[in-house]
Amino acid sequence: MHVTVKLGSVLRDKAPGFAGGEGLVELPGGGPTSVADVMAALGIAVDEVNVIYRNHLFVAPSAPVQDGDRVALFPPNFIHFSQFYLRRSEE
Repeated sequence: MHVTVKLGSVLRDKAPGFAGGEGLVELPGGGPTSVADVMAALGIAVDEVNVIYRNHLFVAPSAPVQDGDRVALFPPNFIHFSQFYLRRSEE
């Protein structure tokens, strides 16, 4: 399974090989996979991330991912209106 990941701000240091903070993460495709699994593959702890988007929707770390999804991760020092006005989807 391949997931495109965009890292914001200081999280870009976690994947120096990503061009402009964006790259592909390859994960095993045998069972359910979540955003938290993508984060773990990059060595990013849940407490290092404040804002998560999956396919442009605001989600929680437990949200599932599928092959071809796009995940964007932003640290606590990144302030975005969505964290105040949108509810995180678990799906």
